[in-house]
Amino acid sequence: MVWLLTCALWLPWLGNLPLRDFDEAGIARTALEFAQAADFNRLLPTRWGEPYLNKPPGLHLLVALAIRFGGSSEAVLRLFPAFLSSLAIPLVLMVQQELSPRQERGTFPHGGFFSGLILMTTLPMVRHGRLLMLDGAMVSAALLLWWGMLLLQRRPLLGSSLAGSACSGLLLLKPPATLGFLAVGGIALLSKELAERRESASFRQQFFPLPWLKATCCFLLGSLPGLGWHGWHIWQRGVDAALIMWGAQGLGRLTTVLDGHHQGWSMPALEVLKGGWPWLLFLPAGLLLALHQWHEGSGAWRLALLVGTLLMVLSLKTQLPWYSHCLWPPLALLEGSVLSKLWRGQRVAGCRLGYPLMLLGLALLLVAGMEAVEVEAISSLPLLSLLIAGAALCMAGFGLQRGANPWALGTLVVGWWLALLCFWTTPHWIWELNENWPTQPVGELLRTRPDYPPVFSYGSERPSLSWYAGHRISALPHYPPDIYALVVPGQQPIDGCQIEVVIPRPQPGRAQNQAVSLQWCHN
Repeated sequence: MVWLLTCALWLPWLGNLPLRDFDEAGIARTALEFAQAADFNRLLPTRWGEPYLNKPPGLHLLVALAIRFGGSSEAVLRLFPAFLSSLAIPLVLMVQQELSPRQERGTFPHGGFFSGLILMTTLPMVRHGRLLMLDGAMVSAALLLWWGMLLLQRRPLLGSSLAGSACSGLLLLKPPATLGFLAVGGIALLSKELAERRESASFRQQFFPLPWLKATCCFLLGSLPGLGWHGWHIWQRGVDAALIMWGAQGLGRLTTVLDGHHQGWSMPALEVLKGGWPWLLFLPAGLLLALHQWHEGSGAWRLALLVGTLLMVLSLKTQLPWYSHCLWPPLALLEGSVLSKLWRGQRVAGCRLGYPLMLLGLALLLVAGMEAVEVEAISSLPLLSLLIAGAALCMAGFGLQRGANPWALGTLVVGWWLALLCFWTTPHWIWELNENWPTQPVGELLRTRPDYPPVFSYGSERPSLSWYAGHRISALPHYPPDIYALVVPGQQPIDGCQIEVVIPRPQPGRAQNQAVSLQWCHN
């Protein structure tokens, strides 16, 4: 049921906005070249006809299948990533259920149910999951890995098979991340065992005298697709190509800053503080509860998982907003335990959230009111989403203050779910599109006019412009040809150029709404 609710929230209106730079347009192009090749390019990714050595083709191949059957619209391109990302919700439910005491596993609703609801309605988790990116599928594979590692105690063959399959998925998405998620899961599992005060003999008896040979074979069999592709990649393109994928584009981000993305710890901290509401209000109580449950092992596992993922993210010298995506499942596991106890009417230390929820709701309603009267400083915000979210938070806070916990929590989840669903109908859910000029109308014009001379982009290269144009449009070089066309934001001619076409946009004031001109240029 939770997964069906997830699909109902995550899949609508996938195609109402164009692809963004850089990940979406780049992945779409690689997938299109797979789809156009009769042999899927022998499973070796290319981009604009050149070998693509950044990432393996795990997601690209699935998107290529979608292109072959459904075309290359935005909704089709984002369908497989959204579907794979949505699997994180039932997986986090299974992980939480495995950590719960046996007497609670058959009850409903249990802690896993609430962790799933939290992860389902966490804005960055949903938004990045709906985009044509690797990170949502990577989080699902990581959760499958951790679930398999937890199952090693009770069902070693199933657990090792799931862990091996998850490693294959990670190896086909972001290979170096496999090592990090294995280390985090191992640390969490060891912390759980030590917290339960198992003697070393008991610990060895649990893991090593098991049918370890069969379990190892199951793990390797599950890992075979990922390992096999990397072996094929080395065979076809050489060790240097593999070193680029694992080194410069992978482990190298631990030691070097790529493309100026050097914000350090402030980037993941800001992403969590921006996107974790309203569930961040439950995090302090979740941390206290995990400390209280440390001796049971489940609390130690949750805390170790959070600390391990934090260390994995913070150790990166290169920081991008979506690198913190793997933090949301550990946070949901901690917060879901709190919601489970509140639903049953149990007291939770550090969880007096009635007034904070009401204040947060009133703040959203105030912003909605300012948007309704068109205050310029906050114009173009999703009014309906703000109204629904604000009302839900106020009612939930009032209910928690009066002790009506099930009613209050149900109102909070349903209201936030509806607010997010309304958010997808607006042009704001991919807000990065508002940071630069629009590429779709210009690209579609260039696609219909193949008689143009070489076309360049003024400023930096825009992969989404190349995607919609159907051919690569690079940034203006230092020594351009004698005659060329130039895509320029704005409608003022630049030196040596003459405007041919101006594509206006309504509602001026944002970068996506400014005019874009196509200009003929001569040296």
